[in-house]
Amino acid sequence: MDIAEELTYLDFHIFRSIKTEELLNQVWMKDGKETKAPHVMLVTKRFNEVSKLVVSEIISRPEVPDRAACIEKWIAIADICRCLQNYNGVLQICAALESSSIHRLKNTWEVVAKQSRQSFEKLLNLVAASARFKNMREMLCDPPCIPYLGMYLTDLSFIEEGALDITEHGLINFCKMRMVSGEISTQFSLASACSNGNTAVYTDTVYD
Repeated sequence: MDIAEELTYLDFHIFRSIKTEELLNQVWMKDGKETKAPHVMLVTKRFNEVSKLVVSEIISRPEVPDRAACIEKWIAIADICRCLQNYNGVLQICAALESSSIHRLKNTWEVVAKQSRQSFEKLLNLVAASARFKNMREMLCDPPCIPYLGMYLTDLSFIEEGALDITEHGLINFCKMRMVSGEISTQFSLASACSNGNTAVYTDTVYD
């Protein structure tokens, strides 16, 4: 549980540090994003680092039983992240286990305990991107929790690209502004819930 708690603690502190201006006008996709959206970029960097860590730890095991045990360990950690409502942490680990480097280890997966494989399938279903992350969104209705930031960035991009800032009559598009504000408010409400203390959130290729 210590690893899951540490992952959750670090994820929460980065997530809580994101400023409103980092989420406006898709600055996280533009030149100067490192200075205009530093915490958004840090979330992305950390996501990739954790996923790479999981992959590296598994493929560094030379024997199939050891690799299988390592996979089981990370599935268990992901499930604890789920219990802590750190859905970003769940997706970090699931992304690693679904990567080509790990997915191709057919013999290893055959040795992974059935219970662990079943748990992994449930986790994959939870963080599936289908229907705009429908299953994960349903879980976010029960804060406090740490969401997958990419889900909100996609929503914000859809709003930004789907409507103009100024209407055809030369007026400010307040409808668009309200939608952007709503998305950002939803994200910050999750971080606020975590801050209020009413939370369970702590804060060479291998083939076989």
